[in-house]
Amino acid sequence: MLIFRTISMILFISFPLSQRIDSTLYADLEAKGEWKSYYLLNEKADYDFVSELTEIDSIHFLEDGSLKKKVLKRFFHTLMGLSNHNSALAQFRTIQSAYPFINEGSDVYFAQYDQKQVAAVVEFNPQFKSQIGGILGASKGKDGKWITTGEVDLHLENPRGLGTILDLKWQQPNAQSRALNLTHEIPFPFGLPFGIRVEIVQDFLEDNYILESSSGMATGIGPFGRWMIGGKKESSRDLINEVNHHSESLILGMVGDRRNNRWLPFMGSYWNFEINLGRWEDHLGHTKVLETEGSWGYYNSLKNSVLYFSIRGHGNWVNGRDLPLAKKVKFGGAGSLRGYHENQFSSDWVLISSSEWIFGDLNRAQIFLFTDIPFANGLTVKPGYGLGFRQYNGSISFDIAAGFSSQSSGTKIHLKFSSDL
Repeated sequence: MLIFRTISMILFISFPLSQRIDSTLYADLEAKGEWKSYYLLNEKADYDFVSELTEIDSIHFLEDGSLKKKVLKRFFHTLMGLSNHNSALAQFRTIQSAYPFINEGSDVYFAQYDQKQVAAVVEFNPQFKSQIGGILGASKGKDGKWITTGEVDLHLENPRGLGTILDLKWQQPNAQSRALNLTHEIPFPFGLPFGIRVEIVQDFLEDNYILESSSGMATGIGPFGRWMIGGKKESSRDLINEVNHHSESLILGMVGDRRNNRWLPFMGSYWNFEINLGRWEDHLGHTKVLETEGSWGYYNSLKNSVLYFSIRGHGNWVNGRDLPLAKKVKFGGAGSLRGYHENQFSSDWVLISSSEWIFGDLNRAQIFLFTDIPFANGLTVKPGYGLGFRQYNGSISFDIAAGFSSQSSGTKIHLKFSSDL
């Protein structure tokens, strides 16, 4: 009888122990993202890890037909061949970062079939954002007269079901200057595995300069969002000194967006960076030119409110030359430094740190307090600060801010608005 009691005790102890071992091993497989791998009990009463290579060999879509199937397949083609749940999910998040319209409403699942096959099932619910809007600025000058400035933006996404993006921006920061920026991006033209981005810029300041540039880039999906590589040609004319400048440069860039809402974000982060390095030519000869531009922003939840932080930087440099006015970085106003006129300042480089304390029904209306702190080469510019209100009602959005600074006269009113198309 003793032997039976001993066997019973061993079984009683070993059964929950084996359950705990199985649970631990299963959790380990799940953490690794393994699909078909398993643990095998060996002769030494230990477990060997047996790896079974199982790759994604097909992609299936649950979608509404807003994007043509051949283009949709190219967007998610980089999921093919991945052999791990974790790496496949990370790649899906990377694709979302590269193209903001693939927002949180889209997701991916994985299904096994046969012995060693895995299919990715993509639930595609995009939020395409086509709109027309702009910026309106109003402030009282030192002479007591009101000054108005403006900007008009046209943004179109996926007009023909091909995932294309068109941006047209016209700016009038003051009565003497105009700027026009046209950008057209095609994700996968003619079935190519990469996209194409073309940009044309014209900038004019009365009796001072005329600047024109054109660039072409290839785009694709990388580990940190959408990468860009290409070239840029630029020419400008100094109308005061009757001097011409020409440059050709290589462009490298990266763009990523993991914010939760395309109209009124309050979670996540975004980033972009671009560097141009090339050859500059003027009446003094040839030299090198370097241009850098970047931004980063992050939302942090704080009980019933949100803290938003961002850093924006832009700088230009020409070796052995004083930077001409046409190449200086312009800043000030609703898009950069609130509390001042649009493009009130210019410098070789500028770095602006912004913070906002946001309250309200965050995905419909936001009240915020803000501070914009600038650092610029050769300039002492005081911070801008104030309060504002944002709202999106499903078709129209606006962002109005009242900005102040100890360096500028009077309150500056900045209004951004847009209407869905």
